[in-house]
Amino acid sequence: METGQQKTHADLMPKDICPAFLLKHLLTHSLDEPVHDDRAWPGDGYYWCAKTCTTVGPDDSHVHPGTCRPGRSCYDGPKSGPQP
Repeated sequence: METGQQKTHADLMPKDICPAFLLKHLLTHSLDEPVHDDRAWPGDGYYWCAKTCTTVGPDDSHVHPGTCRPGRSCYDGPKSGPQP
């Protein structure tokens, strides 16, 4: 992101987020929409998992962009490190 350029929700989204992670913001807005405050996470705080269709993942932990990432037992995205 260039200096002086306004950050977007896409800028706040972790690059290694689980593909099952969903957020309400995508239903009514775009990740390219500018962020007008100092929030640390994308969207409006309404997150859910496509696997459970609830705000709790298959591992019984809350869905959040900070936790739906590699290392979580239900993470179903690209794995880091060597692949067998």
